[in-house]
Amino acid sequence: MWWIIYLAMYWSAGLTLKTGDDLLDELNRPNLAWFPLGLSGLFFGTVMTLSQWDMAMLGAVVIGVLLTGKVDKPQFMAGFLLIGLLLAIRGIPVVTAWLDWWALLIMLLLAAAIDEVGHGIMESGTQGVIGFSKISNAAWFFRHRFTLKLSALLLCILWPGLFPSAVGIWMFDLGYEIAGSLLKSKRSAILGK
Repeated sequence: MWWIIYLAMYWSAGLTLKTGDDLLDELNRPNLAWFPLGLSGLFFGTVMTLSQWDMAMLGAVVIGVLLTGKVDKPQFMAGFLLIGLLLAIRGIPVVTAWLDWWALLIMLLLAAAIDEVGHGIMESGTQGVIGFSKISNAAWFFRHRFTLKLSALLLCILWPGLFPSAVGIWMFDLGYEIAGSLLKSKRSAILGK
């Protein structure tokens, strides 16, 4: 039963994050975006307090998004404030080996940043030395942000305790993709596109 709740929280974090993001960017409904982005922050914050592995995994996602400039609207602050509040109230999880934890966080952060930059290049349709065609294998890889998900699974070889979080990030992305598909069909119905 615990696994279902655990993975549902990862899934819900992705679903609510994408819902809020699309309400901002695709449907131009910034007032409606506050709620799902705040809810996403609650899911992120709750999961981040569960274990050192979850804190590293979702911490890398949060830091990666911040560093690549993807947070460009004030509505995202609702989520960040709730993450901070939950970490302050519940506390950060016990980290058994800080050097290992920092090494893991840095590796996951690099993978998350590569995903964000690659996804941005893919969406812009840039071609040439640092770009690629929207129909290439690289575009498909970055459209679905596989760098972090595959890196997390590979890092389980060094840190077996990361495995639940590695599965969790796949569930996060499943929720994210489902929300994107639902909102895309809703957008088509509303805007006729």
